[in-house]
Amino acid sequence: MRIIQLLLFSIYLLLIHTTQIGFAQQYHAIHGSSYAGVSGAFNNPASIGNSLHRWDFQLFSGQTSIYTNTVLAQALKNAAINRSGDYLTDGFQIRNLNTNSDLSLFSAMYRINKKHAVAIAFRGKMYNHIYTNNFNLQDTATSLRSFFKINRTTPFLDSKSIHAGWGEVNLTYAGALLETDNSRLTVGATLQFSKSLFGAFSQMNKARFRENINGTDTSYTSTSGVGEYGYSANYDVIQQFGATSATIKSFFNDAKSGMGLSVGIEYLNYNNETYLDNRNYEGRIYNYKIGFSIVDIGAQKFNNSEYTGRFSENNNGISDAAIARAFNGVNNTRDLRDSLGVIYDSIQVLPAQFSIGNPTRAILNFDKQINPTFFVNTQMVIHFSNAKNALKQKSNDYSFLTITPRWETLNWGIYMPIQYTRDGQIWTGLAIKAGPFIAGIHRLGILKQGSLLNGGGYILLNIHPFRKKEMKSRIDCFD
Repeated sequence: MRIIQLLLFSIYLLLIHTTQIGFAQQYHAIHGSSYAGVSGAFNNPASIGNSLHRWDFQLFSGQTSIYTNTVLAQALKNAAINRSGDYLTDGFQIRNLNTNSDLSLFSAMYRINKKHAVAIAFRGKMYNHIYTNNFNLQDTATSLRSFFKINRTTPFLDSKSIHAGWGEVNLTYAGALLETDNSRLTVGATLQFSKSLFGAFSQMNKARFRENINGTDTSYTSTSGVGEYGYSANYDVIQQFGATSATIKSFFNDAKSGMGLSVGIEYLNYNNETYLDNRNYEGRIYNYKIGFSIVDIGAQKFNNSEYTGRFSENNNGISDAAIARAFNGVNNTRDLRDSLGVIYDSIQVLPAQFSIGNPTRAILNFDKQINPTFFVNTQMVIHFSNAKNALKQKSNDYSFLTITPRWETLNWGIYMPIQYTRDGQIWTGLAIKAGPFIAGIHRLGILKQGSLLNGGGYILLNIHPFRKKEMKSRIDCFD
């Protein structure tokens, strides 16, 4: 058990350090592919029952997706070389930032026979969402007073943020439910055993302020508003004492365990196939494939830190200078709560626990073989969660409709997914397979000068050992 805990903690640390701005399961290149192996179970658990590989070991996979109307791609370059420059878009607008990341280490799939397959995966996931109402932002606003000045005509300020990160062990089974000479129906399910490593949320409602003009002196006073924030208590031990063997042990002891579920079905139609044994031929895979799955059912639960709360201001008013003084020298969440207690009239204790819903969604996938090495995949995602408007805390994915032409063989592949995202963006990506490696970029437009930081990328490393037989026209055949 200690080995699993250390592995999940390592996955989580890698997620944090590779996605500091922070977006799971965005491996669009291999969706619907019979070569996907254990990775196919992340999108539809039933898919491993129709894998062309007998064995599939995934040494590593990772991806990050970013959706924003505010952060510029140049921000990454500037941050990497510690150079000043434009990071955010200027002007009066609604703003959002959503990131979605996942990482998998040492996962495996095994097809027991023609009808049954199993898989195990060690994964880490992280979701981040930030939303605001319309407000004005300018590079020249470098202080609280200057921010109030450029927003003096803004009626009020609203914001909402959600952060959830967890590690999980996935156990997947897929089996053929019905099979004829020309069709095959496979079902599958994944049990997800999770450790809710870190969660946080915040919300600000109807924060208002007024401008005070007294001769040449102009000041601003906060007059009303309600705000709250919470985060998982297990983070406090790391914040106070750093990452040591003792604090890591305490971190895991305080993290709550949970279970999730993904289920799926997959139907294959074979054209002019009459021998079941021939269905593993590389050149005669299937005519078309239809998959339907519901993934990431469940939620992550957290113990709330004592340094959290709900804060309200009821027209007593506090100046911008007093707010600035209150936040001067804040170094941790205990200091933050003390400072908010000075500013606001009322402080309420939040419940001892909170939860953040998983990004539950239904996935409909249609894969059509054009010729033995060229396919066109179409996928639509129906979301059951909405992080922005939900009354409870939820995370969500941002895919909607994706069309992916792919040329693919056992060792080589070229993929060009075209996405229409949930918020109306159109992304054209590119991925390449060379032997055990697949690497892709979600949106080629991110490379343009002045582009928003929309996109991301992914990489996979899979190997396929223990082949009893390998022929030019067959893959991992069964005796």
